This record gives sequence, structure tokens and C-alpha cells, in this order.
Amino acid sequence: MKYKNFEDLLLDVGLDIYDFSNITNIPLPTIKGWSAKRTNKVPVWVKSYLELYKENKEKKLIIKYLEEKIDEKN
Repeated sequence: MKYKNFEDLLLDVGLDIYDFSNITNIPLPTIKGWSAKRTNKVPVWVKSYLELYKENKEKKLIIKYLEEKIDEKN
């Protein structure tokens, strides 16, 4: 994956590189190094990680909504 695709995925899940660095415990200089002109490659695992992050975030929102609905009925 190219660095631009990585940036797009981050936006899609509502993160920036600082958040990603904190969540994954990857040093910020390492992440910024992925954008180097000579390589411009992001590790393969990052795409699936961000896709799972987004899916989990959506599920948490659904669970929260359902819990609120249950509380309203009680």
C-alpha cells in the first residue's frame, strides 16, 4: 500500500498519524518514514488493522445505541 492510501484509510477511520502511533505504539518517525520517496510503502498488515479498527468502532456504536434503547424501556 502506498502512503497516500494509508492517509486516506486513516481519514476514513477518523484517525491521524499521531493517533495511529499511540494506538499501535509505533514511533512517529517510523510512520513518517513510510512516506519516503524511495520506498513509499506501508507495511502490509496496516490495511487490515485499520479495516478491523473501523469495523470494531462501528460495532461499538451499534452496541451503545442498543444499550441506550434498552435503558429507555426499563
